[in-house]
Amino acid sequence: MKQASLTLMGAALLAWSTAVSAANLFDWRYCIAPAPARHAIYLSPVFMSSAPMDTIENAFAHALENARVQYEAVQCPRGDAAAIGSMRQHAIDFNEQAGNRVVKLDWTP
Repeated sequence: MKQASLTLMGAALLAWSTAVSAANLFDWRYCIAPAPARHAIYLSPVFMSSAPMDTIENAFAHALENARVQYEAVQCPRGDAAAIGSMRQHAIDFNEQAGNRVVKLDWTP
């Protein structure tokens, strides 16, 4: 009985550890691309991804280019859900106050 309990506890601990490790492989992100000549910024929604940063930034840039959007650069910051949501909202507020048009795109990688 004691051996069975230890085996069950060990299995539960392994399952929990695997789930925590898998969750840590994903980052919360959003992408932003300023277009100063158009007085605009382009933003993606917040999303989770485990892809490398350059892969996501290239995919967002490709989507903008396919839509014929002229932009200066692409950034896709990462962090926990609360930090990313706050960063994205700060970018929106800052740009609206600066007189830039904020374009929220329906895009995820």
